[in-house]
Amino acid sequence: MEKLPKGIILAAHKPIASAMLKAATQIMGPIDHCAAADIDSDAKESDQFEHLKKVWDSVQTEEMIILLDIEGATPCNVLKKYTSGKRCMLVSPLSFPLFFKMLTYRSLSFEELRAKAQEVRPVICIPGECTDENH
Repeated sequence: MEKLPKGIILAAHKPIASAMLKAATQIMGPIDHCAAADIDSDAKESDQFEHLKKVWDSVQTEEMIILLDIEGATPCNVLKKYTSGKRCMLVSPLSFPLFFKMLTYRSLSFEELRAKAQEVRPVICIPGECTDENH
């Protein structure tokens, strides 16, 4: 039996994760083993965990990459508790370049994925000073 690729969960403040997944599917078409977890910061932790269980189960893989919007914010804190003891890697901040990089390389080991995630960096260009060298 062939090993499934790592699943990907986008986890963010409601409704950022589902909006990002919707935009990505408009660009790429359907994305297997991927789901969005919109976290309601005002919900009880038990309700957040119930939501996460449904999302986690919907991805149907043994290992998971979780892309978080903001380190230290509610979605991140809830996911850190929920994923304790699970085979997963949490990465932030969530961005399209990071999401697409993880989709492209999700068959790699977590250690290799960590290096790939660190390749994603911002491009900062001040109008009037932009050149091909800083893009």
